[in-house]
Amino acid sequence: MSGADGVSRRRERAEELLAEAHREFREGLSARVQHLRGCLERIAAGSGGEAVKGFFRMAHSLKGTAPSFGAHEVTGPAADLTELGRAWCERRASPEERDLERARVALQQLDDAARRFVESGGGEGEA
Repeated sequence: MSGADGVSRRRERAEELLAEAHREFREGLSARVQHLRGCLERIAAGSGGEAVKGFFRMAHSLKGTAPSFGAHEVTGPAADLTELGRAWCERRASPEERDLERARVALQQLDDAARRFVESGGGEGEA
């Protein structure tokens, strides 16, 4: 095997791994949105603590990873949810109804953006 063949095979493998990572990100978006929705329901019902932390962590994770996979439309709503989650964590108090409504709106925007991303085949070939 020549050096060029080895480079070519490594490049192919890297492309396969990248495509797999994109696929896993797309396939996991719905579950991430549902996780946020579940956390928000628990927060609205008055059980903060772990629900607030889970909400913040998931929103923050999406905000950070979405651009890497070409899901730029997801980033804005995820950033809004991150900001709300961070504020709730810092205050350690139940969120006010207006903040819960802001979160519901941003969560719906996130859900819509995630669906569009998935339906479009989202991020294939981006790095």
